Order: sequence, then C-alpha cells, then structure tokens
Amino acid sequence: MLATRIWITNGATERSTEAAVELTASEELKRFREGSVRVTTGPVGTEIKWHVQTPCFTSIFVIMDQLPKYQAPICLRFFISGWFEEYFQDAMQARKRLEGILARGDRHFPIKTFVEKVDSRPSMISNLIQNCLNTQQLPEDLTVECVFESNLERFNVNKVGSKSLMSKLYGVVENSFAYQNSTSFSDAVSQGYREVLETGKPRTDHVLAALRMANNEVHWVPYHRLIFPKLGSSSKPGVSIIADLANISFKVI
Repeated sequence: MLATRIWITNGATERSTEAAVELTASEELKRFREGSVRVTTGPVGTEIKWHVQTPCFTSIFVIMDQLPKYQAPICLRFFISGWFEEYFQDAMQARKRLEGILARGDRHFPIKTFVEKVDSRPSMISNLIQNCLNTQQLPEDLTVECVFESNLERFNVNKVGSKSLMSKLYGVVENSFAYQNSTSFSDAVSQGYREVLETGKPRTDHVLAALRMANNEVHWVPYHRLIFPKLGSSSKPGVSIIADLANISFKVI
C-alpha cells in the first residue's frame, strides 16, 4: 500500500501519492519557504514537515484537526535554524506539541549548541553511557579523544573512533574542518572538558547541536555524552568522550 502525500497551503489541501512525480529538493524548499506544510502518511506512520517561521499557521491548524485520522507514530519534522525531528505515539501528544511550537515559533537561535549537565541516574542517560560509567571503560572505536594544549589554552581532537557518533557524521580525519577548535560548536562542548580535567571526575551531559550534514542541510542533533578524564595517546592531559543519539531532557522551543 502506497503512502499518501498531502501538501497544505493556506489551509487548502492538495493530494498525491508517492508514486506521483516527486518535487526536486529546490522545488520542495521553495514550497516550504512559502508556508506550505507536507504530510506523508501510510501504514508505517505519518510525517509532518514544514518551516516554522513562514505563513504556515492556517495549515498547521487544519492538520491539528486531522491528526486523529493519521497513522501513528507521528513524526514532526520542522525547521528553525536547522531541522528538528520529534516522534509521538498518539495524536493528542502531537497536537499539544504543535500548539507549543506555534506559540514559540518566532524564536531565533544565535546559539547553535546547547549543553546541560545531568546526573548519572539510569533514567537520565542512555544505556551505552550507563554501561561505560559502570565498567569505567570506554570502547576505543566509540570514543573521541581530545588533548589539552596548555600553550594554546584549548583542546584539540587527537583521535576519532571509527564507530563514534562524530565519525558517522564527519569521518575520522582529525584535522578536517569539522574537528577544528575555532567553531562555536567546539567552544560550547569544550567547556565541560575543562571541568573534568580540573575535578578528575566523569561528567554526563545532554547536548543539542545544530550540525551541518553531508547534504549541506543543518539538523538539530540531540545526544547524551560522557566525558571521561584520560591521558591522551600523546601523554598530554586530555579527555575521552562518548556520545550517543538520544532524547534530551530540555527543549529550546
């Protein structure tokens, strides 16, 4: 059974199937920027995709009324300075979230990385992070290693594990642009490294970062991380970091 794809513009609905001629990426972007909302629904669930800071409100209100007809789970994929992605198991949860997004949809994000320290209760951190804390061992292939350059007063990426979250996004070449310490992302995430070096104790965080993907789109990526004190392979003081994609405890919109 084919999924049904629906475009809603200014509250008016037009319908097609996935078998129909697809819009190009640039054509879709033009429609999103004009305020159109795209709904794709079928046996495996429903995706609602739109740009928030556009004339989309009338269409979103129409969709909220239609939510009980859509197949769960419902994915809200919306753009504010980058793509957010959230999943809901029932229409009521999705409706409440849509109302919240509309109420705060005029927000802008000069900050592209948000970090919140959390305690290490199992309910607050992923299974991977919990296992690493319990065993006090970090698998090398999942770990990013950073060393502290005292003469420069900054951290440099020294090693990227072949199966780490960052390697999946940007590869394992340590001196590539993604791992340069001159970015706002590196400034934000490295603040926790300093605390771990000073205290000698592990730290767990929830992080939300706007990261540019291989297709040049910016996506908001939520993840849990564990920062562990460790001597780098170069014998300089450093930290080891494991990150795991997971839902975070805070919302920025």
